[in-house]
Amino acid sequence: MSKNPDVYRLWLSTNSFQKQIEYLTGNNFQLLAMDDAILYMKRKKSVENGRPIAITFDNGYQEFYENVFPILIQKQYPATILISPSKVGTSTTMGTTKVDYLSWGTLKELRRNGIIIGAYEDAAWNINDIPGDVVRAHIVEYKKILEDRLGEQIHYFGVKEGVPEPAIRDLLVSEGYDAFLTECPTHRKPDLYAIGRIQVDDDDFNIFLTKVSRTYLFFKDKKSWKYIREYS
Repeated sequence: MSKNPDVYRLWLSTNSFQKQIEYLTGNNFQLLAMDDAILYMKRKKSVENGRPIAITFDNGYQEFYENVFPILIQKQYPATILISPSKVGTSTTMGTTKVDYLSWGTLKELRRNGIIIGAYEDAAWNINDIPGDVVRAHIVEYKKILEDRLGEQIHYFGVKEGVPEPAIRDLLVSEGYDAFLTECPTHRKPDLYAIGRIQVDDDDFNIFLTKVSRTYLFFKDKKSWKYIREYS
């Protein structure tokens, strides 16, 4: 989330985010906290008014606190941040722009205000491109570090892409994670340890409307979306 034009395309402007949120809340979508979304997937929670949706933000950039958090807190919308504990309080460069990560103090403030915090694997774009021993170590270590620093249990582990192999899945379960979040949405049967998320960026609003429709998931399953996106 950024007001700065000198960032990568996958970022989302504050104005676009506000427009998208207004559309969702005004068009029969019900925003759920991730904890409630998991209960819904387990059929332990019902959603009577609207189509359920949960919002997540990867990486944990400081601009979330500056640009997104005020909108969420004002409207009392739930959200989840996934962050690698090794990045907390540090910075990186995107293009020519310096980008700061959230600090531990800010993460605690966000948590006090209802934002859910989860662990994020950013050693590679796809989890299957990371050596298994590294992933296993991070699953254990990231949870412990975040829990020690934030003083509460961490229930979610996320990646940009990829689905965990059975051994990794078993470790996630044994370590007490309630869900694994990736980016491969589908119409197929839901799986708590392969929850597919839809990336929303600063594209034309019509693309956003397609992404939040069931039509998008149909084309994703058919593996046609990248061609539609490229040639539309």
